[in-house]
Amino acid sequence: MNGIKISLIAALCVVNSFAEVINLEPVSVTGTRSAEKVSEQSLSISTKEEKEINVDQVIFQKDLLNSMSGVRIEQTTSVIGHKTSIRMPSTTQAYYLFMQDDIPVQSSGFFNHNALAYTTFGSASSVEVLKGAGTALYGSDAVAAVVNVKSAKAPSKERESSVCVTAGSHGFASGNIESSDTLDEKNAYRANVGYSRSSGWRQESEYARFEGNFRYDYTLDDENTFKIIMTGSKTDADQADSFSDIADIENGNTAAATAGDSYFTAMTQTDIARKFDYARLAVEWSNYSFDDLEVTTTPYIRYNRNRYVATWEKNLPSSDSAQKTFGLLQKNTLEKSWGRFIFGVDGEYTNSGLEYNQDFDTSITSGWPPVTINYTKGAIFNYDINYLALAPYLHTDINLGKKVMLSAGLRYDYNRYDYTNNLAGNTTDASGVYYRPESQTNDFDHLSPKLALNYAPEDGLNLYARYANGFRVPQATTLYSRKAAASTVNIDSETSNTYEVGIKKAFDKSYVEVSTYFMTIDDTITKYSGTTVDYYTNGGSSSHRGIEITAFAQMNEELGAKVAYSYSKHSFDNDTTYGSNEIAEAPNTTANGRLIYSPANIKGLTMMGEVQYVGSYWMDNANTKKYNGYSIGHLKADYRYSDELSVFGKVTNITDKKYATSATLGWGEAYTPGDPRQFFAGLEYRW
Repeated sequence: MNGIKISLIAALCVVNSFAEVINLEPVSVTGTRSAEKVSEQSLSISTKEEKEINVDQVIFQKDLLNSMSGVRIEQTTSVIGHKTSIRMPSTTQAYYLFMQDDIPVQSSGFFNHNALAYTTFGSASSVEVLKGAGTALYGSDAVAAVVNVKSAKAPSKERESSVCVTAGSHGFASGNIESSDTLDEKNAYRANVGYSRSSGWRQESEYARFEGNFRYDYTLDDENTFKIIMTGSKTDADQADSFSDIADIENGNTAAATAGDSYFTAMTQTDIARKFDYARLAVEWSNYSFDDLEVTTTPYIRYNRNRYVATWEKNLPSSDSAQKTFGLLQKNTLEKSWGRFIFGVDGEYTNSGLEYNQDFDTSITSGWPPVTINYTKGAIFNYDINYLALAPYLHTDINLGKKVMLSAGLRYDYNRYDYTNNLAGNTTDASGVYYRPESQTNDFDHLSPKLALNYAPEDGLNLYARYANGFRVPQATTLYSRKAAASTVNIDSETSNTYEVGIKKAFDKSYVEVSTYFMTIDDTITKYSGTTVDYYTNGGSSSHRGIEITAFAQMNEELGAKVAYSYSKHSFDNDTTYGSNEIAEAPNTTANGRLIYSPANIKGLTMMGEVQYVGSYWMDNANTKKYNGYSIGHLKADYRYSDELSVFGKVTNITDKKYATSATLGWGEAYTPGDPRQFFAGLEYRW
């Protein structure tokens, strides 16, 4: 920690105005898909805008989001893969709705915890996180947060183009080209394309990634405008494994796994890699034909494909799944003197297919007394699903005088799976571990009420209280890719209730936001350990409570500071197995601190010293072993030399801390190593 403090002091002694980096009056569209000041919303929303993103020099998803209070993104062993923790333990479960440009990046029934890899996060123009259950405009998966990555910002008024290149440690290189123009009074566009690659600091951690965005704005007349957005990404990454011995991390081991692990045997039998493919085309039509009424209709088509080897399973099976989706977001906003009324309907139809295979013969011995399971090469699961999701909703904001606003919402979600098993139904695979249900149809529905009250006693001060009900449907893989130990279990939706109070206060050159929340989840889909395998089923309830603080200030013309702090506790409620234990992978404390220096005598230079802190947490739900957490520091600089040229660079993990981004205890210990110290530098040329 002393090395971090020294580096931060060095940053202050050497780094355009702080107010130009951090917007003191940020605007968000995520709550109601309409632009509103964050300070005036009865929600907890964190935002990051383009200038701060430029200083962060985003390479991984964690670079984009980890400076927000209560938000923690950790990269997995597939480098571009990630786990998320926002008002929940770090998890791969469907508690988050990930969006790009206000549209979900995946169907609610086919959650991929790596969903930010689908987005074009590397060229994001801004990002917003709505914490807690979503408003009435959001349904399944919007339990703990809605994450909205904004890709192509509005087209420029005049022709502008840029090229940006970056190089860094361990063979990292990236390039991005962007162009934008307003062609005439009716037509404008913005387009960018980027490519990045790295050899990786560990064995089997090489990756290559492409992403691109295209936006075209067309004004038909005074009453009709159209916005067409195409976005896509493709990632091909090697996939290392976690270490089973913490000593491998402490000693700086760069191998793909702990010596002797079954991972090395699998390398000779199958392609251990993680591959993401994503494409989406959306057309947003806004109509203003009726007085006080804005009608917005957004049809879209989307393609997702996810391929990987399940390195967390002892037999290392491979998975290949793809979804083709047609969706529609229809929203109507009626503005009146008393407030506003929003109503609409969301819908998606998805065709999905999954192949889950054992690519090689293997035998695994585990448990006590020891049990040997023989896995035979061949198909484990093979099925197709047609999935329908429909949701009408209502939301209203009512002015109760000049200082008080009441917000209320209601959403009804209907979800239907039509599942076709392409193998023999009600059977197990050759190992007896996996169970294949017969073809069937499953329906789920849920009614979600929302209520909030906002009180603004004076300019710049807002107090709010909020209640939001949420839910998540069981995922397709939870329903149909079963372990035999849970072959007769009926799995239902989880439901949640979020209670939140908060205060937002703006000063001349500073801002503070404090929110405290309590969330309960009923019928929690929980991981349990059988004799030799793990499986999921509905458990009891769990509770999640905490406080989040965001504060930033411009202390003088050159120096600014930002602090994001969170304290939380996540526990089971009288679970039959885990009692009232704390849930694994849930540090009580996380924090991010940033010092920003922009010297008046070097116009265009911004330097930032940053500390990221993650506290200790239990490695297992039985609460038998803890991991101590970690603290790391970064140093970043961005220098706009002229209107045409910028140079930038950063050093991450400046003290070369040896730490784990994830530490778990199941059938054995598993530690995902954090990145060592790395250096990056680049330049951007604009014309």
